[in-house]
Amino acid sequence: MTGAENVPRAAAPGTGAKLPGADGKQPNVGGKQPGAGVEIPPPRGWRDPRALAGLPAGAPLCVALSGGADSVALLLLTPPPVAAVHVHHGIRGAEADRDAEFCRALCARRNIPFTVRYADVPARAGETGESMETAARAERYRLLAEHAAANGMAGVLTAHHADDQLETLLQHLLRGSGLRGMCGIPAVRREGTLLLIRPMLETPKEEILAYLAARGETFVTDSTNAERGCTRNRLRLDVLPALKAIAPGAAEKAATAARRMSEDEKWMEDTAAAFLAEHGKNPPAAALAALPRPIFVRVVQCLCPRDLSEVHFEALFTLVCRAVPHSALSLPHGVAKIEGGRLVITEGAAAPVTDYEIPLSPGVTEIPGVGLAVVGNLANNPLLPPKKLYKYATSLSFLSDNIKGKLSVRNRRAGDRILAGGMHRAVRKLPALSALPVAVRQRMPLLADESGLLAVPFYRPRDGAAGGAQNDMTVWFYFD
Repeated sequence: MTGAENVPRAAAPGTGAKLPGADGKQPNVGGKQPGAGVEIPPPRGWRDPRALAGLPAGAPLCVALSGGADSVALLLLTPPPVAAVHVHHGIRGAEADRDAEFCRALCARRNIPFTVRYADVPARAGETGESMETAARAERYRLLAEHAAANGMAGVLTAHHADDQLETLLQHLLRGSGLRGMCGIPAVRREGTLLLIRPMLETPKEEILAYLAARGETFVTDSTNAERGCTRNRLRLDVLPALKAIAPGAAEKAATAARRMSEDEKWMEDTAAAFLAEHGKNPPAAALAALPRPIFVRVVQCLCPRDLSEVHFEALFTLVCRAVPHSALSLPHGVAKIEGGRLVITEGAAAPVTDYEIPLSPGVTEIPGVGLAVVGNLANNPLLPPKKLYKYATSLSFLSDNIKGKLSVRNRRAGDRILAGGMHRAVRKLPALSALPVAVRQRMPLLADESGLLAVPFYRPRDGAAGGAQNDMTVWFYFD
């Protein structure tokens, strides 16, 4: 893949160099019809890009010029200093070459600095497994960012308009997106070092076409836009015309709604940021539980910026409401847990627990990576290791006649149950274990005989395994 240029390029603004046949001066690219001196007003919804992005009046801008109607109108509407860059994706053969040449000629006639950047989208898609659409977008923005940085551009303008915004909102609605998704395409956004500005985001497509017709301007058409293979094209070709027939002005109204939702989203994000500024990156569970749910969700999104589903948000809210010490929740890219009454979210998957099962005999048995098991007779009180070597210690007593076969010690497994109080109880739900950290519960040794689980440390032996005063065996566990 390459971003190399092979189309003669006009000088960047301020160099004084001339294009062939041009006078070296960049004309006003605003609203006068060529040769007529008639003022053509900008289309409805147009916003000055520098004012929109909070840039100074003379800030140099670059237009992402495809040659289509939208980007041509954008180029003509943008006050100088302005340049244009065309990204050739390498996927439409002669048609793509035609588009690049059209853009070159358009900019040459108007003495606008112009550059073509090349990408090999099929190669990227083959390497990454991305769809052609995703790979094309990634390459396009990569090359735009490189061009803007290399040429000192304050921002790059793209020609997204109100119809594009409506398509995006419909796509997000169909995916079940929340408020953030329903904000649609932002008018101003940074992607890494690239500042993207979209001054036509509230301008309907028909307004753009009318503006070009009034100016007598031509443009090229991407034939793939007529293909119904992707959802966006089907929405554009089939759904939007029906919506506009039912509700005239639908695109403009959708754009306005998206802007208002963006304002609401910004307020909630700011409120979440203020909460974290007050409470830190490990906020108290009680304070989190008291938040309105929309603010809670955005706090979590700040703490865990990876994609989370609605199920994860619900589970996290339950976690902080209950605030059980050392309780934990697995997330797609990390673990959330309650420590000291605070929510702690760590990146990375929880360390896998290696299964173990070790035979026990009288005396001391080492459990690698866990601790020790000591089996002895109550009467002779076996020599025990100093307690300070291990964080956790507990003992269980039995009547040896009630033990079935050989003893062993193993880690907890999914579905483990123990017969206690006449019921088979799930080990993972035993209230006696809730005070233990999750990592400890996962590694905690369980005592078994040949008939199944014999005892759970910190809880009790299996029904019938102990004989009260008749007990003649004890098992001590020491572990971290």
